[in-house]
Amino acid sequence: MRTLLTALTALMLFATPVVAEDWMAGAAAYCAGDHQKAFRLWKPLAEQGDAMAQMGLGEMYAEGRGVPKDNAKAAHWYRKAAEQGLAEA
Repeated sequence: MRTLLTALTALMLFATPVVAEDWMAGAAAYCAGDHQKAFRLWKPLAEQGDAMAQMGLGEMYAEGRGVPKDNAKAAHWYRKAAEQGLAEA
């Protein structure tokens, strides 16, 4: 999880302010254990192509945090993020 947050925080420097704000709110919720809130904030961003949110959803599905564990969905979101150059994904 630490690697995920470090990588995604670094990438925020390139995000628009609104996207970065929404992503940060999701990251704060995720770190606080409110995985359902993180999912609600990150899913629209991920669907719009935000690599950081895509990686976050991949992590959530891989670990079953806030969503049922689903390796196929985890792979889907990790792949989307990786296709955009997010090496950690």
